[in-house]
Amino acid sequence: MAPRSPSMTRKAGRCDMSILAPPVAPGLLRDPADVIPFDQSALTTFLSKRGQRLSDGPILQFAGGYGNLNYLIHVDDGWAVLRRPPLGEIPKGANDMAREHRSLSVLSPVWSLAPRPLAFCDDTSVLGAPFLISEFRAGLPLHGAEPLGRPLSPSQARCLSLLQIQILTQLHGFSIAAIGAQGLGRAEGFAARTLKGWGARLEGSTATPPAEALTLFKRLNAAPPADQRVSVIHNDFKLDNVVVDPETLAPNAVLDWDMSTLGAPLFDLSTLLTYWCEASDPAGLRATNLTHSEAAGALTRRELTQAYIRASGFDSAQDEADLRHFLALAFAKLGVVYLQLYDRYLSDPEGYARNQKFGAAAPGAFALGNDVLDGNVI
Repeated sequence: MAPRSPSMTRKAGRCDMSILAPPVAPGLLRDPADVIPFDQSALTTFLSKRGQRLSDGPILQFAGGYGNLNYLIHVDDGWAVLRRPPLGEIPKGANDMAREHRSLSVLSPVWSLAPRPLAFCDDTSVLGAPFLISEFRAGLPLHGAEPLGRPLSPSQARCLSLLQIQILTQLHGFSIAAIGAQGLGRAEGFAARTLKGWGARLEGSTATPPAEALTLFKRLNAAPPADQRVSVIHNDFKLDNVVVDPETLAPNAVLDWDMSTLGAPLFDLSTLLTYWCEASDPAGLRATNLTHSEAAGALTRRELTQAYIRASGFDSAQDEADLRHFLALAFAKLGVVYLQLYDRYLSDPEGYARNQKFGAAAPGAFALGNDVLDGNVI
């Protein structure tokens, strides 16, 4: 007897996903006992009204990550990703599914690395929060010191180092007007607005800010840069937001666009550099490293910076000064993010036990920000 196809099991706008093998390695999905469920019936109804069909089957949630909840679902004839904010209180401007939908709607027609959005819902009565559905991109997410599941060769470590620069310069090279990206953010005032926003989040943290944080924000407020360069930016770019072909290492997708906007391209580079730990970094910060930055053959922060400058042509004296400000600001942002993650541990030590390490990591991020302003780090 021939195997059943999805079309043979459709009923009431749904089909049976149990006959479909998920196109990801089992280790990338949460254990069924740890899955945070959502209302599949409500999602079916929402999609049916749009003429789309959700397949039946168990809830498959991606493992890893500390922010949005990501699920693998099957819509119509293809796999897709459902994204929604984490449970609990969300800081203002964070985990913005509407922003991600706008950005992907602009970028996916012109850039192959941006997944195509399939549906967006801002009605919180459906799943309890706004959510986005986008196409699934097969490949390997670049998590951890051994992203390929084995030690990297020096040439692979160098290749994946440079891949970040190649992706960023592609993104920053798009003309805002030519791709119709004017609505993705305000072109003016990015530096001041970003500094103000992360300063407000620092004040809103329940954890006591370390002295290094207060010093860093004071210094940053003393001399914000002007708006010299503006492009579409990811605004949270790091290597584990990149999916590659595991054999060729060619990029298949860039993920997590919920903070994207119009802003300083050097801030995207700076964010990358803050996650790219080095052996001389504070121990607490190195314990959070999600990259292969310390592998043999990996480029240093300085080498990555030089590669970006060569590729982008952003090599003026003003660019150098702006980079120092944005790198210090990115370390300030990282420190605040770590304090926010530590806040979750303090509110629920058992439920958020894995967040405990961020309490020790945050001071190191703020300290490195001050080091940048002192002329060090890069």
